[in-house]
Amino acid sequence: MSQTSPESKPLKHAQDLELTQRAIAGEDEAVRAFQSEYQPTLERVLMSRGVDKVAAEDLVADIMAECFGAGKKGETTPLLTKFEGRSSLSTWLIRITWNRWLDLKRRDKFRGDLPQYDDDEARGVDKFDRVADEHDDELIDEDLGDIMGSAIKTAFASLEPETLLMLKLSYLHGISQTVLAQMWQVDQTRVSRTLSSAREQIASVTMQQIQASDPDLKLDWDDFKRLCAAGIEL
Repeated sequence: MSQTSPESKPLKHAQDLELTQRAIAGEDEAVRAFQSEYQPTLERVLMSRGVDKVAAEDLVADIMAECFGAGKKGETTPLLTKFEGRSSLSTWLIRITWNRWLDLKRRDKFRGDLPQYDDDEARGVDKFDRVADEHDDELIDEDLGDIMGSAIKTAFASLEPETLLMLKLSYLHGISQTVLAQMWQVDQTRVSRTLSSAREQIASVTMQQIQASDPDLKLDWDDFKRLCAAGIEL
């Protein structure tokens, strides 16, 4: 019996990849489907984090334009050509959008410390762009999914083994608190308190880890859950 080679294994997000390819090729229906689906989604992700509506719309409009090759310095390679279908299109776009926003905020933070030259204004030069090539390695954003994924793994690892087991039995396997109480030979109230405490610890440690990884990433627990619900993969 022949086996499927890794190269021929179907992509999990092949439909997303097909949509991007059709959109890049200029198929009107695909372009409209892409914009109507993802433009409002990306705006909502930014605004859910407290980004001003106008700023969110402007940034997402820029990214939408870049998806089809329109850049500030003229025609560029369409951003969508970089999508390979290894994650969902929504996850991929959310990562790009959020990291772009963080980059803009960091530019604002660094801009005041950059040297200024007499011909900057006459040449229309952005001080940050002028020195960006010299600092690219220092300013590369960690992937948002990696930061969030590492944080939540650390949070689960902080739980006592017995508590983690109880949590898994409850949420992954649907074991009722009554049955858990029987398994542990304790009162059901104790099981409820243990699960509640575990959830609080997971949220607290996750946020601590995210802030330690990137102080500029001002997420809260509700933001974390919204990003997960929006399709970001950890």
